[in-house]
Amino acid sequence: MISGFLQKLMFVKQFMILDGKIEILGTKHIMLAADALLGLQETDSTKTYDLVKDSVFKNMTEFVEHAKVYKALKDIALLDVIKLSKKIGGEEGMLKTLRDVFDIYGLGTMTILDLNNEKKTAFIRIDESSIAQAYINHEKKRSKTPECTITAAVLAGMFSFLFNKDVDCIEGKCLAKGDIYCEFAVK
Repeated sequence: MISGFLQKLMFVKQFMILDGKIEILGTKHIMLAADALLGLQETDSTKTYDLVKDSVFKNMTEFVEHAKVYKALKDIALLDVIKLSKKIGGEEGMLKTLRDVFDIYGLGTMTILDLNNEKKTAFIRIDESSIAQAYINHEKKRSKTPECTITAAVLAGMFSFLFNKDVDCIEGKCLAKGDIYCEFAVK
């Protein structure tokens, strides 16, 4: 089943898969298998983290700007862009939108365990992490260290946007290590 967020994007023709291209809100995307992303992040995890974090921050910023142009998004209640900037203060509407955007990445199911806008911190749980599961399937064993660098970078980019401040994200618990979920601290 397609998420409600993607259904709304499809309705206003802002999500398309056509002629070998994936486009969301006017930006081209590439769909890769989780094990391909795992291999990419193993090449240079620090550089991968920085590149993905910066890209996600830029995409979130463009997402909001793009939504301003498309009143139809507002009309079908995808985003009330006028209220969006006010909701950055932590209201449930912005958090739901953040979860909806995260869902598009296919990295797992995000739960925000704690959010402190004043201190610019958050604690996030990711259930069924695609990256961690790819690691387990590829390596056939548990990892000694957290493996979800790309997920951490995506979260860092999203929360840098939410907090309007550059933040980083560190994974503590990881499914690949044998934990039952992945957990991240955003600071």
